[in-house]
Amino acid sequence: MEEKFKWTGTISAPQEYPIEVYSGAIISDDFTYGFDAIWGTQNTGWGENGGLMNVSEEQMQIPHKLEFTWYSLKEEKFYTGKWDLDQKKIYDLFKEGFKSYHSGKYITKTYDEFIVGLAPKGRVVLWIMGEKDQKEVGVFQAHDTIISKEQAYEDARYMLENDYAKKRLESDFVMSPDIKESLTSNGVPPATIYDAFRELYDWKPKIELPNGYTLTETYISTCNGESENVITEAGETVKAKNRAIPDRLSIGFKDKNGKEYGASVVFTENKDYWKNYIQKGLKMIPLDFYLNEINKQFKENINPKEPSEIILKIEPERKNIELYIQQKEKKIPLKNNLRLIY
Repeated sequence: MEEKFKWTGTISAPQEYPIEVYSGAIISDDFTYGFDAIWGTQNTGWGENGGLMNVSEEQMQIPHKLEFTWYSLKEEKFYTGKWDLDQKKIYDLFKEGFKSYHSGKYITKTYDEFIVGLAPKGRVVLWIMGEKDQKEVGVFQAHDTIISKEQAYEDARYMLENDYAKKRLESDFVMSPDIKESLTSNGVPPATIYDAFRELYDWKPKIELPNGYTLTETYISTCNGESENVITEAGETVKAKNRAIPDRLSIGFKDKNGKEYGASVVFTENKDYWKNYIQKGLKMIPLDFYLNEINKQFKENINPKEPSEIILKIEPERKNIELYIQQKEKKIPLKNNLRLIY
């Protein structure tokens, strides 16, 4: 594949399972985006951007290989692996791109960032991301390995100091009070939860607005780290397809006078989530998501092979959102979540 694109790379790890980067690379025929210990501790949240070390304006070929070695602080072990990437899948997504609003008009843009997700038990997920859209392009399994202090390169030896993992996990800088409080109240999520989050269901959101209001866009964030922004004003429609369970749904809409509104639902019982995360521009999966209502209802009451809808009935004047799952004759109200019209 000779066609080139501009892209860069970053790291993602669950908030409750921080990791230390040892080494890694996203490799194409004409470029290698490398990772080493300078990335430090990472736990920005599953699927979330862990920052960028450098940005190139040059265009590179589609990468064909991923390799990574990291230290799991919670498990106190190293994982490593090398994997071939599905270049055709990545290429097709780069070519397809997504709609974006710029300078008063809608244009098609494409992805420009690879996110390497490092989960417990050596699970690795690779996403591509551009603005509000993020797609999974690979899932891999690393194996545990042993790296002694003598074997480690100089800049990474700090990971092997006595009690290093324990001290990092006690640090408020790494494990914020919000994370610690959730782990105390709800326990540590099972290490396998990030595989369970990849389970797919045939569903779509359905937005019901009063007469005189018009939907402009729909943002869907799902617990497998994917997201999509569907711009109705640009002629796009939200289609039913296999998706993971949503952790957040947001919409934009207008009244008959053109005044713009927004509405969001976040599937968490943490009443401080909006203040501690959304208002700060953060959008990681709520720490209690694996225990909450929508997750349980999908897993216990929804057939993944039958189409279903998550219906949001918006009442702007009352600042109210009615919310439920509909599958055939089955109607399941969703009550334990955060809702806001603004």
